[in-house]
Amino acid sequence: MTKRIAVPYKDVELRIVGPRADFYAHRVQRLDFPVTLPNTTINELGNDQHAGIITDIPEVTATFQAFDVSHRIFSILVGSGYATYPVDGVDVSKLSNVDLIGYVRNADLATMLKCIHVKKMRITDFTYTYTVDGESTEEYSCAGSEKRYFSNDVIVDSGSLVAGVGDLSLTPSLLKNGEYLMSCIVDGTWKDNDEFAVVPATKKVTVSGGTTEDFLFVYHTLSGELAFDRISDATVPAAIRGKNIPVTIALNTMYRVQSVTIRGTFPNTKVVEMGNTSVVGYVVDPPDISGDITVLDTDNEIVALLTTGAITDADGYGEFGVDEYETETLALTVQLQDPAAVTTIKKTVRIPYMRITSDGTTSNVGGQLTQTFSFMSNDAQCVVYSGAVPV
Repeated sequence: MTKRIAVPYKDVELRIVGPRADFYAHRVQRLDFPVTLPNTTINELGNDQHAGIITDIPEVTATFQAFDVSHRIFSILVGSGYATYPVDGVDVSKLSNVDLIGYVRNADLATMLKCIHVKKMRITDFTYTYTVDGESTEEYSCAGSEKRYFSNDVIVDSGSLVAGVGDLSLTPSLLKNGEYLMSCIVDGTWKDNDEFAVVPATKKVTVSGGTTEDFLFVYHTLSGELAFDRISDATVPAAIRGKNIPVTIALNTMYRVQSVTIRGTFPNTKVVEMGNTSVVGYVVDPPDISGDITVLDTDNEIVALLTTGAITDADGYGEFGVDEYETETLALTVQLQDPAAVTTIKKTVRIPYMRITSDGTTSNVGGQLTQTFSFMSNDAQCVVYSGAVPV
């Protein structure tokens, strides 16, 4: 059999398994699953070679970037189904754990060449990027300690427990650790291996203390059971460029905006324990929400707004000191319009209380005078809406 030359992007897709639902992610532009094996070289007196190398718990990270065209990816990550997404939006503080599955298609058949699974990854960072001449993007990074490659198919079953018992659609294959499930997620919580039992012959999973909660079971089975279906979603735009992304501060439309970047970082402490080859979990602090706004510098309106809360010279002095940034916390709102129907808002990202942390004015030969304002969320809020912000 001739060895395949390479695998093109069109034969790779990402499946996100969130706390309460899973989703074949659309508009994904980049997917990365790097692993680091921390190690220490051991030397000793009287030995002119290394005694050996010892390793610690693997450090698995994952990053994926997609064109930002709807609230769907975010809704899966925060455990809120996109069809029943709250009208009042969801704050980014709800981002927590996720499983990611990378499917690689065979060259000539709509079956899996291999599958890559990472388990219970803690989301550590996100970045939303909007520019005047580019596509809007959303990017998420996460960290964990378990990654597996499978020649067989990785399956995700969902449903509701009946008297603490859930059904598998296919017969699970045994893992090297003696278990049958990679992940058992019940009512939004990843269960430990001693909290559930699997009977492969009957395809039943019994969850300790379970009643009628919703479940997600992730496992692998024989190859050829799962078809590689092409990603196709006509309900969302192909992409959204800057011309369809109006920006407002407070209630004021901002003109000449060139870019807006919103970044979130979740400070966390990794918890490990003796006798356990996996990370126990992460203790997470409130997120740090920051970003930048770049505008073409044409007047003092935006400076007046950010220092006094109004785009007019409210106090009549015609003077604005940078120390006055400290007195204002204004709402920043970024709307994503459907390019085919601009009155339809596909998604809104809003920081209710934005505080300016720095500014800069730049001029280059051949370019326009620009101002860049860096900001932070005053109270760590950053809310994502499925449409416009409700009045």
